[in-house]
Amino acid sequence: MAQQPAKTKDHPSVKAMESQRDERKKANEEAMKRMESSQPTPTQEENDLAKLGVAVEEKQADGTGPTVITKNVTANEPLGAHGYDTRSSRAKE
Repeated sequence: MAQQPAKTKDHPSVKAMESQRDERKKANEEAMKRMESSQPTPTQEENDLAKLGVAVEEKQADGTGPTVITKNVTANEPLGAHGYDTRSSRAKE
């Protein structure tokens, strides 16, 4: 059985692996920054008050910012069953 030549750093598969490693490292760093700036919701104080039966009207912000929900609608194209955009409704082209 013949040996395959060793792959160098210029080989496409090695470059792809390094690219994936860099992307994963960047994503992990962004996730760590998000975790450092957020806090659990509900907070322990809110849990303690709820245990005592106190209704907490004003809740502390968890630091994540506003939730943004986007929806893409295309004119004259049905969204599929029950108004949900599914793979099967997009595949009918």
